[in-house]
Amino acid sequence: MEQKKHDLLDIIHLIYVMDPMCSWCYGFAPVIKQLMEEQEGKMQFKLVMGGLRPGTEQPLEEQMKAGIKQHWQDVEKITEQPFDYTFFERTDFVYDTEPGCRAVVTMRYLRPEHEFGMAGAVQRAFYARNNDVTRPEVLASIASTFGVAEETFLEKYETEEMKEKTQQDFTIARHLQATAFPSLYLLNGTSIHLISRGYRPYDGMKAHLDRVLQQLAPEQP
Repeated sequence: MEQKKHDLLDIIHLIYVMDPMCSWCYGFAPVIKQLMEEQEGKMQFKLVMGGLRPGTEQPLEEQMKAGIKQHWQDVEKITEQPFDYTFFERTDFVYDTEPGCRAVVTMRYLRPEHEFGMAGAVQRAFYARNNDVTRPEVLASIASTFGVAEETFLEKYETEEMKEKTQQDFTIARHLQATAFPSLYLLNGTSIHLISRGYRPYDGMKAHLDRVLQQLAPEQP
């Protein structure tokens, strides 16, 4: 029975659907980090780019800025994550989240061990330092902090393959019905269990995860 339990845990995947330019995902970063540290060695972790606003072409209007600023203030109040509000002094900013998503996917294929780290670094660059993470050169600079040469990163990032792989992530997110980010799922073979759709604080997230894990791998009587 104990061996079967461990075999079951070995095939469980925690799927995290997020977008590095989603403010609630940024607020969720400490929660997912703690969950991953606790579950290390017990399950595999899979990152899926959700695609918050991929392909956006129109610059932010003042009304949209006001709405986004309110979201940021809500996230900051609840999660205590730092924000740089000088972002709202930008003019003609196009809030296209595809480049940031593609940067994370690119790291997945160059240095898979740094995929989650890249996602977090893009988040911090955008929200805490007001870096324009829609620009390839900014993303390449971030990638360099993980030991990837900027030229190497840009060469891979600009390929049709990476654009297609990013779109595949968006498709997976839609199939999972991840209509809010962040979303968390447990994949056990062909069985998918929703852990959370949208932000949830650590205690609630951990309690729900533990309940699902207990159902999947009950203790031996």
